[in-house]
Amino acid sequence: MTVPPASPAPLIGVPGTTRPRHYLLAPSEPTPNGRLHLGHIAGPFLRLDMLGRFLRMRGDLPLVITGSDVYEPYMTFKAAAEGRPEERIAAEYHALIAEDLDAMDIGVDRFINPREEPWRKAFEEEVGACLRRLRHRRAVVERREHVPYSRSAARYAVGPWLAGRCPDCGSEASSYFCEGCGGHFRPENLLEPRGLGGVGPLEWREISTLFLKTAEPGALRLRMAEMKLRPRFREAVERFLAREGGTVRLSAPQEWGVALEGDGSGVPRTLFPYAGIFMFARLMGAVHGEMSGTGVNAFDPGSGVTTVTSVGIDNVIPTMVCIVGTALRHGGMKPYDRVLVNDFYLLEGAKFSTSRRHVVWVADLARSPRIGTDAVRYFLAATRLEDGPESMEPEAFVEVNNTRLAGLLTPRVRAASAACADVLPEPMGTDRLARLEELLRRQETALDGVVAVTADAVTAFDLWWREAPGEWVSPSHAYWWLKGTAVLAFPVMPRLGRRLWEWLGGAGEPRLAAFPHPTRPRATPGIPGFEPVNLGDLAPVLPASSRHAPA
Repeated sequence: MTVPPASPAPLIGVPGTTRPRHYLLAPSEPTPNGRLHLGHIAGPFLRLDMLGRFLRMRGDLPLVITGSDVYEPYMTFKAAAEGRPEERIAAEYHALIAEDLDAMDIGVDRFINPREEPWRKAFEEEVGACLRRLRHRRAVVERREHVPYSRSAARYAVGPWLAGRCPDCGSEASSYFCEGCGGHFRPENLLEPRGLGGVGPLEWREISTLFLKTAEPGALRLRMAEMKLRPRFREAVERFLAREGGTVRLSAPQEWGVALEGDGSGVPRTLFPYAGIFMFARLMGAVHGEMSGTGVNAFDPGSGVTTVTSVGIDNVIPTMVCIVGTALRHGGMKPYDRVLVNDFYLLEGAKFSTSRRHVVWVADLARSPRIGTDAVRYFLAATRLEDGPESMEPEAFVEVNNTRLAGLLTPRVRAASAACADVLPEPMGTDRLARLEELLRRQETALDGVVAVTADAVTAFDLWWREAPGEWVSPSHAYWWLKGTAVLAFPVMPRLGRRLWEWLGGAGEPRLAAFPHPTRPRATPGIPGFEPVNLGDLAPVLPASSRHAPA
């Protein structure tokens, strides 16, 4: 006899006594050498913010914790260009990045600068503890390698000071990785190397470098399959490990960073930032334990915390090798439960580029009197960056805003609010309740799954609001449609979702446990909506490289 699978517990109206689940949501750490642009928001930050909002609405306990990647070599490149010390630049942009996240309604519960107290001491202690354990497990090895040196600049020309062609795909590449294929390499692997930033001519010197042995290939291969990492990313990881003999760089010949014990040669040796993200993950896990009250590191085996990170394709190898692979080697840490990967978001068909000023800055969007944050989030969330690159096209944004949001959604919301203002509704009909439950399940699958598909969460919201009738048969019908709109909108467009929820008589953010309980809407409709925009409204935030930039 076949036993049918048990039906999942309903999302709507679940009592508050249901045990909530703890989540650590960790977007990739931005480098604090500049502000955020729309390409940053479209990937890791928006995905995890949408997940976090859905989880809170469902009754779970997510915490979004991340920080700035202050020891990235690009900090030294920026410092040399501006004639200012790295720590001042890092502190300035760390604060500005926090402002940019807030401007796009990206909620972050703790944003850490590991260069400043109280985090600096904690991070350096975590580095020391991890290295002691990894050395004990014989995972730290010393190898000779050739790196370029510039006598004129008196520095090793690594990281942003070095460019050439990728040894894996032949694309133009710089630093330690290729944005074309996501591959990572050592400086001596780079084809046709040349100095950048006035560095040169180059001479090659042999130095001693620390490397980490990561997980056995079979263990990492199994974990990547469980995480449903796309084949091309799995291939990039395996290609990297095959070339590097199953190791990953632990130290780099640079002054800026967490100092490691040298070999007596006088060559500077600091913690390589891609290896440092492993220790930073451990720090985030400890912070989660303190903030959540669990008292355990989120990455401890048996912690009961679901850990999720979201990264771009340029961080696949650092995340899968340096964090997941090293965690498997560490032995006392569980890897991330999920690694969400998105491709690059483009602007008018070309990659966002701060060096070419081909960007849309979040700060400019926030100052725009006509472009709404919710509209931008809705547009970005509808992309399918988990499948490949997509492009921000100004004409498409205007069309979506004007046709869907201003032209269809807003009139329906305002008509419904006028129909149910100041009327205590009757209970929701079972058919509509079942339909809402179905669409919330779609959002749950889209956001709280092994692979996040934000566009599917948008589709669930669209299906609901498009089903609004031409005329409301009763105030109760209008009320429950608005309330369903509020909860389905909240992960995507938090301002609209919260304003609807509060106008309907709810308190704070929407909560599915409270959904079935009727509340009295306000007496005056007054619900804000979306207004039409044109390319002229968008032009001030577009770069000079845009075809729609002001003349």
